[in-house]
Amino acid sequence: MNKAIAFVKSRFFCWNPGLVLLACMAWAPIALSDASENTRGDGDVSPAVTFALPDVWPWAYENPDGTMGGSLVKVVTRLSELTGLPVESRIRPLKRALLELRSGYVNFSIVPQSPALETEAINIEQLAKINIVLVAMADTSYPLTLEAMEGKRIGYIGGTYLGEAFEQNEKVDKVPVAEVGQAVEMLSLGRVSALMTLDHAIVSVLLAKGLEPDHLRYNIQVEGQAGALYMSRNSPRPDVAEKFREAISQMEESNELNRIFFGESGRPEYENTGQPGAQ
Repeated sequence: MNKAIAFVKSRFFCWNPGLVLLACMAWAPIALSDASENTRGDGDVSPAVTFALPDVWPWAYENPDGTMGGSLVKVVTRLSELTGLPVESRIRPLKRALLELRSGYVNFSIVPQSPALETEAINIEQLAKINIVLVAMADTSYPLTLEAMEGKRIGYIGGTYLGEAFEQNEKVDKVPVAEVGQAVEMLSLGRVSALMTLDHAIVSVLLAKGLEPDHLRYNIQVEGQAGALYMSRNSPRPDVAEKFREAISQMEESNELNRIFFGESGRPEYENTGQPGAQ
């Protein structure tokens, strides 16, 4: 197997909105032992705008060669390019990224919106919404609803919460898998009839395999939680925040944000667009 694909598969972790909310609420003490990162060797504060990004594939991760990758890394890079402002991104475990934002150790972070975080940081601008979707091969024609798939095998990432309808459903055969790449292979081989996952994650795996989003069919089961750019209340950069807000608006108008999260083809077509998502 291609080494890059194997690495992508090994790094996958589903960004679970429920777990993220719990993480936002649980501010466990963590020692910031590398505080010197905020300064240059001469002791002066770095002029770069600092970000803490959660170490969750495909959002932000470190490649084997030490370079950073992921959709959030691309967003931050484009914010720097569009505004002309130097930025410094740091990939952190989710809980630490949230703590560094709250404490003022960094200026900004991009994480899912949550009521708990709204009191700890300043919400500057919403980014893409990520949906929980039921997917099947493009050459199939059966209805993509949980009711219609009674008795059929549905793959999902074991241990993740994918909405109450799926959680409580006992009429489908739920098949836990380790990661989305494995699930796509099982779907291609006919070992499962559908997958329940996040649209951003499944599209990222397809692109890593050299496949286009239209390789699959998509039905929204749970309308997703939005990611947002947050600014620290303890190290605010309001002038920078306004420039970033304008840059995000520009990226939305040009559809660039969708391309970052979903590739050049943009967000996939959903069979139930405009209809209630949860089945």
